[in-house]
Amino acid sequence: MSQAVTTSSEETQPQTLAALISAGADVAALAAYLDGLDPEARVRDAQSVPGKLMPALYERCEGATLTLKDMVPEGTPVGQQVIFAGRNDLLMFRLFEKRFARTQDGAVIGYNEQTMRAFTGPGFFTVLPAGDEIVIDYTKLPDPKDVPEIWPAVKPNARGLSHFVYKDMQDYCRRVSRDVVIGHATKHGESIGHYFILARRPPEATPEPEAKEG
Repeated sequence: MSQAVTTSSEETQPQTLAALISAGADVAALAAYLDGLDPEARVRDAQSVPGKLMPALYERCEGATLTLKDMVPEGTPVGQQVIFAGRNDLLMFRLFEKRFARTQDGAVIGYNEQTMRAFTGPGFFTVLPAGDEIVIDYTKLPDPKDVPEIWPAVKPNARGLSHFVYKDMQDYCRRVSRDVVIGHATKHGESIGHYFILARRPPEATPEPEAKEG
């Protein structure tokens, strides 16, 4: 007599953030899954989410409150950077980092670290509250005196290639979990149809940034 054979379709598939989004998981389920991962696994999983799923994730996270303290937690020393690894939905140069810090007066500022920084510029911004969201606002540059010494120098977002990347940009971000954020890029109050996901890097895994440019 022949034995029954278990097909691959009957085997349990590994759980991932992308799979949960595709399956229609709600915000609570997404947060519980992500909060249960170790930091490095969480970064890898977030950076594996395809761009086509990011709009649905952003919509699903409506009303999930995100604050400045979620980006730079209370107790973080002034000028100490907090790094989020990111992935966007562009065709090229998808992986990047957004690096955040708190100033002496309590403002949250940051810049973009990625392979094309030498050409596009660092893309400095100020982070502001926006209802249940935060907005990463490239129209408001930080004061150079507030920028950590280990960061690059502040440069305008309307010069050179920065003009085409960061000029007039405002990214609206929503909370996915304790350490994961989904963002939506806009210009002049209108969507430009691009999204990105961010996941906080563990402090011990944070790479040293390059020295500030002159």
